[in-house]
Amino acid sequence: MISVVIPAWNAAETLAETLASVAAQSVRASETIVVDDGSTDATAEIAHAAGAVVIAQANQGPAAAMNAGVAAARGRMIAFLDADDVWPAAKLAHQQAALADDAGLDGVFGHVACFADPALDGRLHVPEGAAPGWLAGTLLVRRTALLDAGGFDPSLRAGAFIDWVDRARRRGLRFAMLPETLLHRRIRAGSLSARSALRDAAYVAAARAAILRRRAGSPA
Repeated sequence: MISVVIPAWNAAETLAETLASVAAQSVRASETIVVDDGSTDATAEIAHAAGAVVIAQANQGPAAAMNAGVAAARGRMIAFLDADDVWPAAKLAHQQAALADDAGLDGVFGHVACFADPALDGRLHVPEGAAPGWLAGTLLVRRTALLDAGGFDPSLRAGAFIDWVDRARRRGLRFAMLPETLLHRRIRAGSLSARSALRDAAYVAAARAAILRRRAGSPA
């Protein structure tokens, strides 16, 4: 049983396309949970119309939204997807097969390819090709392993997933990186995919937390 968790804040412009990519998976998820993080647009209505489970909360940021989704999830395996990104149809199939083949694996990542939102009209550079994606949107993880590494740090408005991966590795969790492209990441102005002072500051905070854990010799 696979649960998909989608944190969403004012995502009405892109959420329908994101949810359609989940519905089109060759291996279907058992549930899709959209955590509406204080949206003021039609995010919740779009999620309801697509048949997703909707959790509404005051705006707390993506880490808190992901934690809320995990708490509500019933699946033995959990996947995450940003509300403006999309999956290719075989994403979950590739990862479920990898986890079935190796019981010692805790989670599976894949490659990511970026694409420009049509509204950008060429105003942002988008890298060509695919690259290893250590991102929430490329991960399928066993629920037990996810909980063992602890939740996502809600004090980090960006970089919370990088922080979680560092903690997970320090606890000895095992991950594989598949060669297939398993995420199409939308680049658009104003999103955390685009470079911003907020994102950069949050990544610095995540890196500092990792350094402090190493100095203290803490596994988490």
